[in-house]
Amino acid sequence: MESEVRRSFLCTALALCLCLAACASGSGTQSGSTKTRLVVGLFQEPTTLDVTAAATAAIAVALRDNVYEGLVRTGEKGQILPQLARSWDVAADHLSYTFHLADNAKWHDGSPFTAQDVKFSWERAQTEKSQPHPDYFAPIKSIQAVDDHTVKVTLKQYSDNWLFHMGQGSAAIVSSKTIAGDGTNPVGTGPFKFKQWNHGDSLVLVRNDDYWGSKPKLQDVVFKYFSDANAVNNALKSGDIDVIGAVQGPEQLAGFKNDQRFKVVQGTPNGKIIVSMNNATGNPALRDVRVRKALSYAIDRKAFIDGVEAGYAVPIGSHAVPNASEPYYTDETKVYSQDTARARQLLTEAGYGGSGALTLKLDLVSEFPYAQRAGQILQSQLQDAGVKVQVQTGGFAEWLQRDFLAGNYDLTIINHVEPRDIGNYANPKYYWHYNNPQVQAWLSQADAEPNAATRNDLYARVQKQLADDAVNLFLMSPDSLSVQRSSLQGYPGSLVAPAIFLGNAYFS
Repeated sequence: MESEVRRSFLCTALALCLCLAACASGSGTQSGSTKTRLVVGLFQEPTTLDVTAAATAAIAVALRDNVYEGLVRTGEKGQILPQLARSWDVAADHLSYTFHLADNAKWHDGSPFTAQDVKFSWERAQTEKSQPHPDYFAPIKSIQAVDDHTVKVTLKQYSDNWLFHMGQGSAAIVSSKTIAGDGTNPVGTGPFKFKQWNHGDSLVLVRNDDYWGSKPKLQDVVFKYFSDANAVNNALKSGDIDVIGAVQGPEQLAGFKNDQRFKVVQGTPNGKIIVSMNNATGNPALRDVRVRKALSYAIDRKAFIDGVEAGYAVPIGSHAVPNASEPYYTDETKVYSQDTARARQLLTEAGYGGSGALTLKLDLVSEFPYAQRAGQILQSQLQDAGVKVQVQTGGFAEWLQRDFLAGNYDLTIINHVEPRDIGNYANPKYYWHYNNPQVQAWLSQADAEPNAATRNDLYARVQKQLADDAVNLFLMSPDSLSVQRSSLQGYPGSLVAPAIFLGNAYFS
């Protein structure tokens, strides 16, 4: 360590020589490696670079915690960690939080970061129509900038989820001076600065040498985007990239495990791969719970786990995952097990007896290999139950407009990666258009409940009701999987956090 007491002039001189040698090599890291450029292979490109503007996970994956920061961030195990807020005090009644901010943080344009930036960001989030998660900010009653480095937030009532959600992508702090241009030229306070966005190919960041916290060891970061699992695997083998950020071809992992150049890192299950069903504005048949239940009986989760994730996933039966970020998880996988005869019976009762009596459209996103694979399995399994599936494939931007915003779809396959997002079932306008007042009441009560046992019981009721109502076809939660160069250190091992935080990454 640099702070060690040197006991002799000889030791000091030796240390100085080693330091000068490292500098001469152009290392720029404490690891001794001369490699300071990291290229990450991913499968979804951002639709905008404004992390507060769209419900696109890829924005936060690349930019939250690297370019943009929040008062807190989410750790790999779902824990709440300090970021721009170095500490905070919570009132005894949990209705007010006083945040003590970093006093030396600066925006990438050189402007000082102050409490007014927090006030602007979160008050804007409460009213901005483009904000993808207004529910995150609904508990806030008032935001007060006590002084330049202190913010007091008062809540309307106790909220178990509020501070956790402040670590998510859209809760990032933005500058009133630059927010208008953040969609193409994001300005944050983070350890990396935006350099270039090559649409359809890559996003480039560079080290922020004026960063207020611990300086990153990497000089450059490139997020390179692929649409084919084989292509990204080949890119890693050929040296074009250094890590596959989220494995989409897990059946090929054995080849990497046996190659000393690489290491396969398996983390906690994260995300919910589901077949979303339009409960209100798509095919009228899906408004009938008997039809939705029939589809639930038609599927075999193990076939999806094996065929899509090569076994690297756990089954789910409702909208929750068995990891530390969602402590309320209950196992609802036994509500439906594959029973094709029961599926056909329910379809007949609903007036859709006989093969081909019901035709449903399935929208798949071309950038998501998991969706393409799952779509083939779903089409086969529903056909066995007498349901015809018409597949159409398009880009994510098209899906966002047609399916997510306009609700013009029947079925679609999406991995919901945001933790603690079960609250979306309280919003009848959310893209699956589920409207159950009892579920809405339970979710509201659960968030406002200070007692953990009582709160988890309310969430258990919600999960059971979602399964009973067959709102969606709940398939699986894939393991966090990455394939990295053996020399890469400090890369996140799990994907519970919204971002791939690279502030601690380096090559040994």
